[in-house]
Amino acid sequence: MPDIFKSGYIGIVGKPNVGKSTLMNRLVGQKISIISPKPQTTRNRIMGVLTNPHSQMIFLDTPGIHNPKDQLHQFMKHEIDEAVQEVDLLLFMLEITSHLDEDDQAALEYLKSYRGPTLIAVNKTDTNPQAEKMLFQSPYGEYLNNRKVLYISALLGNGCDDLLKTIEELLPEGPQFFPEDTLTDRSERFIISEIIREKAYALFNQEVPYSIAVVTEEVKERTPEMGYVKAVIYVEKESQKGILIGSQGQTLKSLGKDARTEIEELLQKKVYLDLWVKVKKNWRRDPNAMKQLGMEIQQ
Repeated sequence: MPDIFKSGYIGIVGKPNVGKSTLMNRLVGQKISIISPKPQTTRNRIMGVLTNPHSQMIFLDTPGIHNPKDQLHQFMKHEIDEAVQEVDLLLFMLEITSHLDEDDQAALEYLKSYRGPTLIAVNKTDTNPQAEKMLFQSPYGEYLNNRKVLYISALLGNGCDDLLKTIEELLPEGPQFFPEDTLTDRSERFIISEIIREKAYALFNQEVPYSIAVVTEEVKERTPEMGYVKAVIYVEKESQKGILIGSQGQTLKSLGKDARTEIEELLQKKVYLDLWVKVKKNWRRDPNAMKQLGMEIQQ
C-alpha cells in the first residue's frame, strides 16, 4: 500500500432517472444497481466499492430525490437521508433541461440546503452538447459557486475518468475499509431480487412495475453445475397478478427467462428459477407490509 492512501464514502444523489445507477455501475466497473428508463427504479441505498493502489472509493447509489407520496416513497427518502449522513463527499448529478419539473425542484431544494463537500456531475452531455452553456443560465446556476462541476455521459463513459480522478483528489486520507475484492455490501439474495424486478420494469408499463416487490426466499445448490432459486413477486392487486402471469403463464415465463440469464451470470452456473406471484394488498401504503418485504424505516 502506498504511503498516502485515500478513502471515503461518496453519496450519489439527484432526481429520478438522472443516471445515478448507470454512473455507479460505470465507475465500479460491474453492474451492481439495476437500471431502467422508468423513473424511481432504485428503492434502496446500494453500495459499490472501487479499490485501486491509491484509494478506496465507496459509492452509495440512492433513490431519486422526489416529493414522497406514500409509505414506499417515505422509505426511499429515508434511504437518501441515511446515505448522506455518512458520506465524505456528495456527488450531485443533474441534467440540463429547458423546463424544471416537480422532481427538479425537489432536487434543487436539496442542493440548496446541503452544506457538506459537493461535486457536481452534469450527465447526459452526449445528448445535450450545449449543457455547459445552459447550466449557468438555468436555476441551478446560482447555487454552483465554489462547487466543482464536471460534464459526463454515464452511458458512454465520457468524462468518467476525470470524474474518478477528481473524486480521489477530494477524498481524505484514510484506511482501506473493505477487502480489495469487495464490490458491494448487498447480499446475493438482494441482487437476485433486484434483477427480477429490473426485468419486470422492462416488461410492464404504467403502474404495474411500481406495484412490484420481489423477495428471494431460497438460493441453494442442487448439483455443482446447477443451482435453485425461489423468488416471490408481490403485487398490490389481483388484476396485477393476472397481468404478471399472462395467458397460460407466458408473461411470467418470459420474465423468468430474462432474469435467469442474468442470475446465471451472477452465480456462475445454470439455475432453475422458481417464480411465484402473490398479492399483498396495497403494500406500498402499509408500514407492516413494507417491513415484511424488507423495507422498514429504522428509527
